[in-house]
Amino acid sequence: MPSHHPRQHDSRTNTLRILAIGAAVVAVLVGIYLVALRLEESQKKPDPTGDYNDRHAYDVTVEKNGHTYRQKSNLTTILLMGIDDYYESGQAVNNRNGGQADFLRLVVIDKNTKKVSQLAIDRDTMTPITTLGVLGNRSGTRTAQICLSHSFGNGRAQSCDLTREAVSNLLYGCRIDYYVAVNLDAVEPLNEALGGVTVTLEDDFTVVDPDMTQGKTLTLHGKQAETFVRTRIVIGDGTNESRMRRQQQYISQAASQFIDLLNQDENFVGRLFDELSPYMVNNIGKSRLILEAYDAKDYERPAIYQITGVHEVSDSGFMQFFPDDESVENMALTLFYDQLN
Repeated sequence: MPSHHPRQHDSRTNTLRILAIGAAVVAVLVGIYLVALRLEESQKKPDPTGDYNDRHAYDVTVEKNGHTYRQKSNLTTILLMGIDDYYESGQAVNNRNGGQADFLRLVVIDKNTKKVSQLAIDRDTMTPITTLGVLGNRSGTRTAQICLSHSFGNGRAQSCDLTREAVSNLLYGCRIDYYVAVNLDAVEPLNEALGGVTVTLEDDFTVVDPDMTQGKTLTLHGKQAETFVRTRIVIGDGTNESRMRRQQQYISQAASQFIDLLNQDENFVGRLFDELSPYMVNNIGKSRLILEAYDAKDYERPAIYQITGVHEVSDSGFMQFFPDDESVENMALTLFYDQLN
């Protein structure tokens, strides 16, 4: 396997804002892992980094603990991002002001095994990220929270590429084909397009919304969806880990509703894509999603993967998550390799 990345404290990350988002990416998540299969090579744009099939050829192997692993072929990988900003995605911002990627989910679609795997990535994960100078030029790398990688760009493709690069760095250079990023303005229209999402409140949200009492089963409408998946400091134990559990509860229910709506109306994906487009930056097209919508319905979807590690508070008072090297390596092997012996 490639050499391990350093896991170390970085006290220079005092620009962190304690914000998050998960709901805005839900429909895009379920839409993509339901539809982004059977991609025709003729539809792909030329890739300056090399031919995709060659990079995933069966002769690429690694050794670990006496076992041989072969790199998988026929994978499609998509990075989903929720950005902690409200500007329309069609409007670029100044460099180093692109908003933080507070929700990160890597979707790996395996056409050979007919399986869709998902990796939830903690936004505080410490990993090498690329930094930009004031003129937008690359100025080097530093180990910092992975969510900051998006903030160094212009809020559009540049920021998404930097985040995709950071996630690849974390996973020992594994390739990520596509990305979809949405910002906070997408939460409410997404939630309403699904007819509202019903959840059971395991924490007390009344400090934010008096109707959101602990233990209540509630169909979220309006700003409630954003409150449920985004609020952290004043809810429960205030940790990002707890917030990620709430986000997953929302995603699971939203995915079920999405499938029901898709069964009722084959044009639902296209309309939702159009509705969220003002708040979205992506390099995967609408037509591809619609074309593949029904073929992916029956693919197996294992439980969400998550890297283990240690949360620590930096000298500057900000949360940092130091992933366990062994856990990261095993995750890369699980998602991108087949064990041969």
